[in-house]
Amino acid sequence: MGTAIFFRDVMPIIKKFIGIKDISLWRKRWNKRIGKLIYHTKYDADSLIEKMKELGMKEGSVVCIHASMMQFYNYIGSAEELIDKILSVLGPEGTLMMPAFPPKPKGGYDKYVFNPNTDKTAAGHLAEVFRNYPGVKRSLNVHHSVCAIGKYADYLTKDHTNGVNCWDETSPWFRICELNGLVFNLGLPRSYMGTFHHCVEGILYKEHPYWAQFFTKKQKYSYRLPDNTVSTYYNMEGELIRKTRKKQIFRHFTSSHWRITRISNLEIKVFYSRRALDKMLELGRKGISAYYIPSPKNFEFNGK
Repeated sequence: MGTAIFFRDVMPIIKKFIGIKDISLWRKRWNKRIGKLIYHTKYDADSLIEKMKELGMKEGSVVCIHASMMQFYNYIGSAEELIDKILSVLGPEGTLMMPAFPPKPKGGYDKYVFNPNTDKTAAGHLAEVFRNYPGVKRSLNVHHSVCAIGKYADYLTKDHTNGVNCWDETSPWFRICELNGLVFNLGLPRSYMGTFHHCVEGILYKEHPYWAQFFTKKQKYSYRLPDNTVSTYYNMEGELIRKTRKKQIFRHFTSSHWRITRISNLEIKVFYSRRALDKMLELGRKGISAYYIPSPKNFEFNGK
């Protein structure tokens, strides 16, 4: 039985039998209980921000944050306090962005109408608090919406329904790289990179058959406007199974592409997005992909 079939057919039965609706959340809670027995150093928002500043965050920076606050084992403070203090460092010339995609609807996207003003994000507690932060703007792309505040918030969010796919040159994920943004991962797996790495297929689909196969289906999306009317747009999506092995990319990265540090148990990674994306595009044109499924091995690439 293939992995995809197992998770589709067998996992719901296992969940029902053991009475756990979300195994991933259950695992994270147990990891936190165990982790708090191992890691005892407490830290606050100021301590965490000092680490982020060591990695390059400063006044005027453009910053994207992916975070799992379930991994903030010994954090003393709130999500609101952390956001407040990050924005204080960034100042009026800076910009803060976080993912804001809603949970995938059970019935698929065909009948789903995204309400950007009220639909919660599935990107975690910090991102959900940020979504409700005064003055934050949200992009209208259903599949990979973002929220942003600051100098470049309009630029990042305004055209997210105009692209061929949700990661191409009109997307906030590409534009934050264009702005040389810092992509922080707080408490996420060592191999996690962040949504901006999808810009590789979002751009290279035009150049090579390997990358073209990632976008084979035209999907209709609907969203609600402030006057309660519904608008629609189309993005190209893929129906193939994707599996990644990010070490295939990390082995080509240096400290000019990413850095990592730690406070208590919490791993803090930063990607210097413009250089990292440029490198990933260079590798992608040679057939070096973060994906092992679909594999690029059966395709010919120039320069490899």
